[in-house]
Amino acid sequence: MIDTDRIVGSDRPTPALQGGGRPNRRARLLPGGFRWILPAFVISVGLIYYSIIYSGYLSFFDWPGGRALMTPVGLGNYITALQDPVLWTSLRNTLIYFVVVFVIQVAGGTLFAAAMHSKVRFANVYKVLVVIPVVVAPATLAPAHIEVWQSDGTINHILGWFGLSGLEQSWIGQSTTSLLVVTLVGCWGAIGYGFILLYAGMSQIDPELIEAGRLDGAGNFRVLFSIVLPTLRPIIVSLAILNFITALKLFDNPWLITQGGPAHSSEFLGTMIYAETASTDRNLGYASALSILVLVIAVAVSIGMQLRGRERVKLTKRRRKETADV
Repeated sequence: MIDTDRIVGSDRPTPALQGGGRPNRRARLLPGGFRWILPAFVISVGLIYYSIIYSGYLSFFDWPGGRALMTPVGLGNYITALQDPVLWTSLRNTLIYFVVVFVIQVAGGTLFAAAMHSKVRFANVYKVLVVIPVVVAPATLAPAHIEVWQSDGTINHILGWFGLSGLEQSWIGQSTTSLLVVTLVGCWGAIGYGFILLYAGMSQIDPELIEAGRLDGAGNFRVLFSIVLPTLRPIIVSLAILNFITALKLFDNPWLITQGGPAHSSEFLGTMIYAETASTDRNLGYASALSILVLVIAVAVSIGMQLRGRERVKLTKRRRKETADV
C-alpha cells in the first residue's frame, strides 16, 4: 500500500517515493504559513522598521522637507538637541508625569480592583464608570477638561462655593500649574487601565492562599500587602514599562489642552517633535534626531525595567522556597 505524506503549506496528499526514498526536499521547505503572515509582515517591516531606519538616516541632515536640498550635518542635530533647554524641560516633565501617573494608577487601580472583588452592590456599574476614560478618545474629552480647568471653569467655581476664592487661578494659562493639569488628566485616564489589568491579576490568585493568610490572623491590609501585591508584581512592572513609554510619546492631552505652554512649561517630547515638524522654519532632520532619542530612551528603560523585574521575581521565589523548606 502506498503511504501518503503532506507538503508543508498544502492540503494535497502526495505519494511517498517507492523503495524507501525521501520526498523532494523543496516540498519540505515550502513556508506553508508564510503566506498568511505576509500582509502583517509587510506592514510591520514596511511601515514601522523602514520608518525607524529612514528617520535615523534623516537625523544626519538639515532638511526642511519637500524638494529642498538635504544638507549633511553629521551628529549636529543630536548635539543641538542635547544642548536645547526645551529638551531637558520635556524630559523633566516626562519623568514627573510618569512617576505621578504610575503611582496613582497602581494605587487607584488596586483600590478599585480589591473593592470589586469584595461584595459590593452595583459592582458592574462601577466597573463601567471606571473603564469609561480608557475607551473614550482624548480628543473627545479635551474640550471638557478645558472647560473644567480654565479661569471661569468648574474648578474655580467649586473653590468659590467653598469660600476658597483665594485659590482661584488660571490653571491652564500659567506655567506653574499647566503641568499639574496635564498630569491630573493623565491620572484620570490611567486608573481605569490599571484597574483592568490588576482586576484580572487578582482573579488568578488562588483563593486558598488568601484563606490561609486569614486563618493565620492576617487582616485585609496584611493580605493586600503580603499576598496580593507580591503576586501582582509582574503586572505592576508591565504597567511601569507601559506608563514610561506612554509618557515618552505623550502628545494628545498636552497639545489639545495647553499646546505645550505657556513657556514650554507643559512641553513633552511628543509636542516638541510635532512643533518642530509643523513650524514654518521646520527642520525634519532635527525632528528625526529627537525621535531617535525617544526610541533609544524607551528601549533602554524598558529593558532595564524588565531585567530588574525578573530579578525581583526570582528573589521573591527564592525567599518563598527557603521559607517553605524551613
